[in-house]
Amino acid sequence: MRYFFVTVFYVLSIYSSGQKTVDVTTGNVSAMSSSFFNVIGGQPFVSAKFARLVEGTPYFRDEWMKGNVILNGGVQYPGIYFKLDLFDNEVHYRDQKGNDMIATSRVQKVLLFDSVSQQVFNFINGEFIQSDTRVRGWYEVLSQGKVWLFKKYNKQLQESKPYGSATIEQSIITSNNYYVLYNGTFAEIKKMKELPGILADKKDKVAQYMKANNLTGKTDADLENVINYYNGLN
Repeated sequence: MRYFFVTVFYVLSIYSSGQKTVDVTTGNVSAMSSSFFNVIGGQPFVSAKFARLVEGTPYFRDEWMKGNVILNGGVQYPGIYFKLDLFDNEVHYRDQKGNDMIATSRVQKVLLFDSVSQQVFNFINGEFIQSDTRVRGWYEVLSQGKVWLFKKYNKQLQESKPYGSATIEQSIITSNNYYVLYNGTFAEIKKMKELPGILADKKDKVAQYMKANNLTGKTDADLENVINYYNGLN
């Protein structure tokens, strides 16, 4: 289960070890994080690439979401408004004048708060995932411990020309992939039944748990339950 805002202090203590914990649901941008605008590199966003978009979105969410950002070096800034572009792997933020800017500084982590569902979504830049392979893009952290579970939102652009029209229309299709970080190895979970083999040191227990709880991998919760169970054994 994803972390709700009431547990954000715990979440931030994990992802920002040694840093001051801050609640992403509170705060004023100019009052709390004016220093952010002094250190973040940014360039104005020009909306042209998806001018003919009729379906889908390049972002995690279309709307601006308040959240925290952690830059390379571990410094955390709270109460900023963000959009996470998962097509171009860019972080958009609102500057003090409300302009849409693209961050040019290296961003390590972004925590986004959904005020409607009261959830905090935790994303990490793949460059900062410590694995034996190079990881690119942004990954949502679903679970962490000895094993980490990640969700990758893949954005694919499709263009088509409706019958009788001279205008090309764009659509962005979103698909999901799941990965685990286990003993330094970053591995994709293509099928749920692969998990016991991946978690080899507790293979039998994991397989029994999956069978007993009828976990098929049809939902994020199924994968989270298995990883949380495994981490609880350690």
